[in-house]
Amino acid sequence: MVRERRCKNCHDLIQIRPQNPNQKYCSKRECQRARKAQWQRNKLKNDKAYRDNQREAGRKWRERNPDYWRNYRKRNPDYARHNRLQQRVRNHRKRGRDNASDLIAKMDASIVEINVLSGGYG
Repeated sequence: MVRERRCKNCHDLIQIRPQNPNQKYCSKRECQRARKAQWQRNKLKNDKAYRDNQREAGRKWRERNPDYWRNYRKRNPDYARHNRLQQRVRNHRKRGRDNASDLIAKMDASIVEINVLSGGYG
């Protein structure tokens, strides 16, 4: 008897092989990518060592490729334009909830606090 179940990604019927009775995804490329992405989401959520390793690998990559995003925006002006528009939408939604300095996602943005006391100066 051949067991079947629906692929978790595309919902097509797949035949379950005895070698892999817990199979949930079919062999299509997009389904295997979805399986791997789900595995990675779970691993990042539940494995601190893996999460730290991924963060460190990303940091090292950014050090080796400091101009990547600047060059990407130059090569893809439509993407950059769309992203700026989307950022304005996000800023508009967020406005009023937090400080204005929180609106733009910049790691090196400085927070300026000006505390002026009322009264005479002379």
